[in-house]
Amino acid sequence: HLRICELRVMLLLLLQVAVLLSLCRESVELSASKPNIVYILTDDQDVKLGSLDVQKSVKSLLLEEGLFFHNAFVTTPVCCPSRSSILTGKFVHNHHTYENGVDKGCSSPSWRELNENKTVGLYMSMAGYDTGFFGKYLNNYGLSVSGAGLDHVPPGWTKWFTLQGNSRYYNYAVSNDGVAEKHGDDYEKDYFTDVIREQAVDFINQRSKTGKPFFMYIAPPAPHRPATPAPQYNTTFSGKPAPHTPSYGYDGKDKHWLISKGTPEMTSAIEEAIDLLYEGRLGTLLSVDDLVTAVVQALEEQNVINNTYIFYNSDHGYHLGQFNQQGEKRQPYDEDIRVPLIVRGPAVKKNSASFELALNIDLAPTFLDLAGWPIPPDMDGASLKPVLFDEQSSSTDDSEFQFLVEYFGEGTSKTGCMSGVSTVPFLHDCWNNTFLALRASDGKSQNSTFVEFFKSDQVPLNTSEIYFTEYYDLTKDSWQLVNKVGSLSEAELQMLKETVWKMHSCSGTSCRDLRKKVK
Repeated sequence: HLRICELRVMLLLLLQVAVLLSLCRESVELSASKPNIVYILTDDQDVKLGSLDVQKSVKSLLLEEGLFFHNAFVTTPVCCPSRSSILTGKFVHNHHTYENGVDKGCSSPSWRELNENKTVGLYMSMAGYDTGFFGKYLNNYGLSVSGAGLDHVPPGWTKWFTLQGNSRYYNYAVSNDGVAEKHGDDYEKDYFTDVIREQAVDFINQRSKTGKPFFMYIAPPAPHRPATPAPQYNTTFSGKPAPHTPSYGYDGKDKHWLISKGTPEMTSAIEEAIDLLYEGRLGTLLSVDDLVTAVVQALEEQNVINNTYIFYNSDHGYHLGQFNQQGEKRQPYDEDIRVPLIVRGPAVKKNSASFELALNIDLAPTFLDLAGWPIPPDMDGASLKPVLFDEQSSSTDDSEFQFLVEYFGEGTSKTGCMSGVSTVPFLHDCWNNTFLALRASDGKSQNSTFVEFFKSDQVPLNTSEIYFTEYYDLTKDSWQLVNKVGSLSEAELQMLKETVWKMHSCSGTSCRDLRKKVK
């Protein structure tokens, strides 16, 4: 009987071991079947002014190998609020990072309390991914004004190599997994785009051997001011003028205050300042091109390129002389809200294009959907996975065609405005540059912009007064030159106003529903 008992115990133990091995095998197979995801996010990169044209690696390794979104936009045209939307999948009015200042939510205690436990990094970690963040996080990260130092590492990140504060190329500090690391002005050791390139390559080389899928968020500073190119690219674009689009140097007298009253006419000195900035911006993007080359090469060398999605994107667009404005963002016009979005990866058609709507708030849901993880119901964005797999027809009655743009103007208590950094001083923002915009774009007949401007950046906005309205029919006026709000009927105007305010109060499913055509 003792012998029989021993045999039964041994059989039971063997059965338990077999079950555990089976579960481990299933877990490994599940991890192996999940794709890697690499997200490259530039800072202030335009798409309407042709900056992608100088990036040969982006063209050959991403564009020709993947899908280009013609209708890619952001829901707010400024750094910290847009990056907060990318991380959370939410509109500004739901993540409450309204402006670049800590007092308006950027890198604030309220951000850490309300949002850092709901970012894409944490969700991807929960989905079984090793996660790596490299580059710029939020504008005030690690600064004393934010209430948290470089020892703060948000939850969910396996590797954290993140810039303190706003974009810089030299003389900066980073948090290297919570340890402060200072860098100087030696190109070989300190040029920030190259430093995060090497960090990203190391991460790929290490994580590819673990059998676990990985998610990477790579955020170089380029082409943000001060737009300092690497030495080898310092004179590559010398003498190249900024694009003179139809709106370049155009007198926007029928536009809101900051443009019609706060922006002077174009002069040779302003033009020279714009051209100088343009040269630097293009030069910095060549180092981003080198980063793209290195990332793709590392993925190929580790034999994981065929199971990896690469996304290339910017946090918003940029203008350079449009309506006489010097280099900046913060406006509701397409130069500032249209962005590059390119995706290559398994099942994505090579050298293809889509006119489906794609927003910055759609990225987090897309990453989670590709990872096989449920999309949280409080995310406002929609997954782009059906578009990537060409499973969605642009002719369906309920296809998405409109979205909300929210912007809260920044100013000082003394003037209500802020001056930009340039050889020729200019106003780059004011409190009365606060706006809500409804952008309609389905790649066919729907193509318009409706904007309401407010006197101040008060939250909630319904406590501030609307002082100016603009409307553009981009099917006839693609550069938004002439404000046609006077051509709208009372019924049309009322419908646009109601839609804007419905969107400004939406959350989750209701946000996605409001993007669709009414049947």
